[in-house]
Amino acid sequence: ELSYELTLAENENSMRRVEYNPIAAAGKILFNTIDRVDIGNGTFLPRLAMGADPNLLQTIEQESNNPFLTIKVNGVPVFCKGGNWGMDDAMKRVSREKLEPYFRLHKEENFNMIRNWTGESTEQVFYELADEYGLLVWNDFWLTTEEYNLGINDYNLFMKNATEVVKRFRNHPSIAIWCPRNEGYAPKELEHKLQKLIADEDGTRFYSPNSRKINLRQSGPWDYRKNTADYFHTLADGFNTELGTPSIPTAETMRSFIPEADRWPISDTWYYHDFHSGLKAFTEDLEQRYGNATSLDDFTRKAQFLNYESHRAMFESWNSKLWENASGLLLWMSHPAWPSMVWQTYSWDYETFGSYFGSKKACEPLHIQLNPLNNQVDIINTTRHNQTKLMAKAEIFNLNGKSLAVQKAVQNAVANKKTESFKVEIPTKLPKVYLIRLTLLRNNKVISQNDYWRSDNNESFSEFNHLKSPELTIKFLEKTGNNASFQIINNDKVPALAVKMNLIDASSGQRILPAYFSDGYFNLLPGEKRTLSVEWPIKNQLIKLRVQDYHGSVEFDFH
Repeated sequence: ELSYELTLAENENSMRRVEYNPIAAAGKILFNTIDRVDIGNGTFLPRLAMGADPNLLQTIEQESNNPFLTIKVNGVPVFCKGGNWGMDDAMKRVSREKLEPYFRLHKEENFNMIRNWTGESTEQVFYELADEYGLLVWNDFWLTTEEYNLGINDYNLFMKNATEVVKRFRNHPSIAIWCPRNEGYAPKELEHKLQKLIADEDGTRFYSPNSRKINLRQSGPWDYRKNTADYFHTLADGFNTELGTPSIPTAETMRSFIPEADRWPISDTWYYHDFHSGLKAFTEDLEQRYGNATSLDDFTRKAQFLNYESHRAMFESWNSKLWENASGLLLWMSHPAWPSMVWQTYSWDYETFGSYFGSKKACEPLHIQLNPLNNQVDIINTTRHNQTKLMAKAEIFNLNGKSLAVQKAVQNAVANKKTESFKVEIPTKLPKVYLIRLTLLRNNKVISQNDYWRSDNNESFSEFNHLKSPELTIKFLEKTGNNASFQIINNDKVPALAVKMNLIDASSGQRILPAYFSDGYFNLLPGEKRTLSVEWPIKNQLIKLRVQDYHGSVEFDFH
């Protein structure tokens, strides 16, 4: 059962926070979204509809300073995390076999919502998979951005189509929102008709009249931010249905869709595959931090640091204001319809790279994180259970893995809340590059671990380039069918940076995709080991495990 918290304008100066249960409303239209009230910063509030019974809404706060939508499932507020999904596939390959791995990847990166942007996906299997993987759906109709594309030339035909879609898909429990268009309102000729359609034909879901503005914040931005603290300082707020940044896939994926002559240096073919938004800021930051790229492989391995940090920061910034008006964040985009270099968390070919694992880390159900504005350590518990006797730990290391400072605190983390722990005390004397590692433990078992690299020189990490690739070893623990667990061990004296894994078909040498790894792009300090798991779709296949770090790669036979 879905219900919705939102804020109504009682008059020009008074706001009332209410809970709307469509079932309790019994098909009545309760909101006037046309005579809306502008409260500033691009957000508007609806009014109570003329003649609507106010008793059909439960008052949460008589006076509220939170204008934003919160979605509830069975009475529990859900912090919505996910992304926009436009066209399923550029070639319209929409079988269950093709689409299911994308839904699995959303679930594996701890997402709980997909926005069916402008209703691009009309396949029954889309909703079936959303149901099966527990992913809420924000479902648009087909009106594109207001005052940007052509309007409707047959309102009756539009309403017939909308009615058929609602009737066809309304019994899918995953649908949480019906919305008329992207970034705009329905034409006045349709607004009341669409409201009435949802009330009459699906009296269990909310009709949001705009994908931004009404009980939502402005969408965007969609460019690259050199300082990820910007997300925490100025951008994290409310419910945002679109926030994006460049997202560069791995070199191997890029070789699969860019002709050899166009791969390096950056060419028009890159731009054709969307490498234009945020290009200048992204490449400048990459070069400033890690040095000028000398090849496709060099560029993409450096890009993964930026991918990971930017995507983690977007979600962690919203985490830092959980229920302090922050109630949802959807990336623009999570799903790519074709080979792209921007606005995706995984590749068209199912490859998982820095953007995926940065999102997966930040969206952990029980998560420890650092606020860059004040070095505050927060525990984010979006589970339905209180978590007790947790140990929060912050430790600072140099590049050789030597511990320079440690702080600890025993914490309880309330269900579905943010819990503030301590502030990290940064020593006055530090090396040029150092690592702040946050760890959350229960009974000495690691629940969440989160690494933040810092530098004293304008975020320059050129010292990474002078390290050698460490000698890593693998210990296989268990293999059953197409599931396996193993340990990666760093017995060397240098760290392994941004450790990434792939499964390789032993006969062809090609990557096995999809492959669902429990972690990726993590760091192994000297003497450390990490236990991981992986699942892949094909059984009885001779495979190798490829382990890459910032400086090189090595392959191991899968025993």
